[in-house]
Amino acid sequence: MKGFNTTSILVNGDVLIDAGSAASALEIEELEHIRYILPTHSHIDHIKELPFILDTVFSSQRQDGITVYGSADTIEVLKKHIFNGLIWPDMEELKVDETLLRFEFVPQGWFMLGDIRVRALEVDHIPGSLGYVLGLDGRYVIFSGDTGYSQGLFDYAASLGKDLEALFIETSFPERMARIARLSQHLTPGMLRRGVDGIDPQARVISYHIKPQYGPEVIAELPGRVEYIQGGEVFEL
Repeated sequence: MKGFNTTSILVNGDVLIDAGSAASALEIEELEHIRYILPTHSHIDHIKELPFILDTVFSSQRQDGITVYGSADTIEVLKKHIFNGLIWPDMEELKVDETLLRFEFVPQGWFMLGDIRVRALEVDHIPGSLGYVLGLDGRYVIFSGDTGYSQGLFDYAASLGKDLEALFIETSFPERMARIARLSQHLTPGMLRRGVDGIDPQARVISYHIKPQYGPEVIAELPGRVEYIQGGEVFEL
């Protein structure tokens, strides 16, 4: 909706989780600094500006490239339905040097992106949907991506104990739309309340992916400890 963006979260300047709005929200110099993109899944609100981000990076003629990590399902969708020569140029047909652009499956277990440790978590959304855990200096932040109620996600967050700095968790619909939330595999404030009970009380819980038309309802229903994103915030953790 007008005045709102779709999902993109920039971490430490060079890691981008989802590519919904980064190209229109960031300055060119900020886009050129991105080295890794981690789409959580292939829905359009999470990938719609990926082509423009890559185009900006290519135009900068910088020497180091950019790597797009995702599940096998997500990478297949990107190659088949976006970078296919019809919607956007086919990078393989253009023989783009892999030092400039790589599409990679997310490794099993922990892997490194610069100084940051990263691990993917399966979540309850479309096939191939992932959340991501990022770790630095023994502290961890979790980004859920889109998900329905996933006890495994909340259990993992709880298992980190006092090492969990923050959980960024989607909360798309108000409680009166719980049926729609379950069918579309999203969360409501009530579902979130049930999930965060076991998480260390010092960890920040930050709600995002709130549908703009239901924003006031969702925000009013969020548990007291839960912060929320409306767009453009900067978090120092």
